Amino acid sequence: MTAADAIVPAVFQQRRWWLVLLALWAAGAWILLDAHVEDIRVQSVQIATEGARNMFRMVVLTRSWNASHGGIYVPVTPKTQPNPYLPIARRDVTTNDGQSLTLINPAYMTRLIAEMAESDSGAIFRLTSLRPVRPENAADPWEKKSLEAFESGILEVISIEPDAHGRQLRYMAPLKVEKPCMACHARQGYQIGDIRGGISVSQHFGPIEAAITASINQTQLSFVAVFGITALLGWLLLELLRKRWFELAGNIQQLKTTRSELVQSEKMASLGRMVAGFAHELNTPVGVAVGAVSHNAETLLRIDRMLSVEEVNEDLLRHELAGLRESGDLALANLRRAASLVQSFKRTSVDQTSEQFRTFNMKELISDVLFAMQSTLKKLPIQVAVQCPEKFELHGMPGLVQQLLTNLVMNAVQHAFDAGKRPGTIVIKVTHNAPNVRLEFSDDGKGMDANQLARIFEPFYTTRRGEGGSGLGLYICYNIVTTQLGGTIVCHSQPETGCQFDIQFSARLNAKIEEGTP
Repeated sequence: MTAADAIVPAVFQQRRWWLVLLALWAAGAWILLDAHVEDIRVQSVQIATEGARNMFRMVVLTRSWNASHGGIYVPVTPKTQPNPYLPIARRDVTTNDGQSLTLINPAYMTRLIAEMAESDSGAIFRLTSLRPVRPENAADPWEKKSLEAFESGILEVISIEPDAHGRQLRYMAPLKVEKPCMACHARQGYQIGDIRGGISVSQHFGPIEAAITASINQTQLSFVAVFGITALLGWLLLELLRKRWFELAGNIQQLKTTRSELVQSEKMASLGRMVAGFAHELNTPVGVAVGAVSHNAETLLRIDRMLSVEEVNEDLLRHELAGLRESGDLALANLRRAASLVQSFKRTSVDQTSEQFRTFNMKELISDVLFAMQSTLKKLPIQVAVQCPEKFELHGMPGLVQQLLTNLVMNAVQHAFDAGKRPGTIVIKVTHNAPNVRLEFSDDGKGMDANQLARIFEPFYTTRRGEGGSGLGLYICYNIVTTQLGGTIVCHSQPETGCQFDIQFSARLNAKIEEGTP
């Protein structure tokens, strides 16, 4: 797996996933388009229905006006003949000038208006009933079914029905018996409030359907255009994002490489300081041992000269032999100390360069770190106190812990105590806070304000930029604890109150900790 594979999402790595997104998008757009088309159909039918409903209302208003006046008289013409179904004495009258008039009741007026409307607009409406007075007003099957529905409480009936010339939008609503209606319909047995019949309105659905089709076609073209443009823009945006993701992956990998190089450089610098410290400390026992061996060589020469004469002073010989033993003991003790230093150096240097898991003693590790820095610390007015159980053995990466402690000590020396110009004490305390190891590193130095505290773990942040500070010490500490040890590090500090680092990380205990051991 490459760095890009780990950082760049799969949807940006392989374009075939874009086709899946495009398909999902197309499916969603199709569902939306289908819903919109259906909405156009429903709204168009509703608009046409409202037109039929308004026509019904106008006819009802006209009939009500007619009925409220007891009918109206109009001249008799070939198209307006007396109504044979209106059996009242005053149906036909003659004016003073001899003009013949006939009474037009609401039903007759409705039929006359319907004939005019059909010839003018193509809309057909007719008065019908289950018990018609005029046989021609008998209900057709659709009207009969609607009238029966009105009897059960339905307020109106709307449907699209087949016709010899296409399809029709049919609308029908009931007519109820009102008081003016009783003059003509009481003989039929109606009561006020009864449903006497209804008015059906029929309109050719072809023009409505043509308008619906045109609107749907326009909507579909708009959807296709918008979808095409959006899909193209989306694809271009995905290409741009893909490019940015890969650039980001490259930058992150470069940053990781740079960080690794900086961390390795800091480790080598730390190892160099450790080597210098060990070399300085090693010089003393080796020098003493060399001096003791040189002294023994001179003593052996004197003994040889003493033995070359015929008589040897026993006391003097014993004195030289005693000095020889003392020098040998001194050389041996210092050589053992040198061997111990070399062993400590070997252990520390291997740990810092290999970062291998092994079992180690925490207190011994702290002692090795402090001993490696002894050449620096012993020249400064800084004391280091260690609180750690003697048999605190862990299984982990000692090299990382050594690097962590070295950086913390050097940071305290440089910043808390102004490179040794300020006296103070460093306390290193280690406890087992199951299941973690807790390392508390504190000093009584000058401390930090809130702004400094917020940035101490940032790379290259330092308050000693012009004095050799790199700003990587605490950043490396943070990286070691959080990334490599999988733990946490928190710093608490205030000006002139010192600083405390609270560090916790997981490590398997290999032996029982001696409780209470300092």
